[in-house]
Amino acid sequence: MTRITNNMIINNFRGNYQNNAQQLNKYMNQISTGNKFNKISEDTIAGTKVLDLKSTIKFSERYVENANDGISWLNITDQALSDTITTLRSARDLAVRGANGTMTDDDREKLKAEVDQLKDHLLQISNSSYNGLYIFNGTKTKTEPYQSANTDTPANYLANGAISTSKLKREISPGTVVPINVSGSEVGFEDMLADLNKLSTALESPTDTGEIEASIDRIDQHIDSALSARGRVGAIQNRLEFTKDRLESEKINNTQILSDTQDVDMAEAITNLKNAENVYRASLSVGARIIQPTLMDFLR
Repeated sequence: MTRITNNMIINNFRGNYQNNAQQLNKYMNQISTGNKFNKISEDTIAGTKVLDLKSTIKFSERYVENANDGISWLNITDQALSDTITTLRSARDLAVRGANGTMTDDDREKLKAEVDQLKDHLLQISNSSYNGLYIFNGTKTKTEPYQSANTDTPANYLANGAISTSKLKREISPGTVVPINVSGSEVGFEDMLADLNKLSTALESPTDTGEIEASIDRIDQHIDSALSARGRVGAIQNRLEFTKDRLESEKINNTQILSDTQDVDMAEAITNLKNAENVYRASLSVGARIIQPTLMDFLR
């Protein structure tokens, strides 16, 4: 039979006491922090999983932010192109009326004034901005792209040199970037402005119906160009919306997994704490009876 010494009993008590104290401290920390563990060393597998999930969620949030920024930019672009199409259609209607050889000089003058107003409005559209950044000048977002020239030469409507055709891009997933802009040259604003000026000039001449009729054909081409640009914008919008929805869904799922992995069940933790307190008190009580002469010294 193994001989049980007093030191063996005391050492065994000390080991059990430390274990019970650690368990008590563990559940107290869980309740105070709301986490199952506070160090990766406490649960290496779960801790590593938590770090990975937090990183994934952080990237998802950044990509959603990028997608939202792109969507906002494209919404402004879409509205500008819609206004462009409406303006051109109004100009076309005026050109059709102006091509009528029975119109008086006064009628033509009124039409010319309306065309000039439409041209000014189109100029404003071509200089549309989002958060202070010009949307139709490629990466030259701080530079106003178009100016009023009142000429038939498209280049004269360029305010600060050639329009930039460089693409603004947003990253929406690792290694995946999408362009969010169309340049004014792709839309054809300089030609639109020049052709509206030609129409305005033609309306000054009572016999220049040929130029007015030619303006109708050119305006039709400009409308087609704007419609095409708007279609491209819509396709990118749809892609970003789809990507954003997917990322937000993934974030919700990963956040739930993170919670399941990291967050403590409070009801269970409170029950565990009460049990740990009872065990801790019991160990102290047992220890007090076993080593009464030295218990207080040990606790110090």
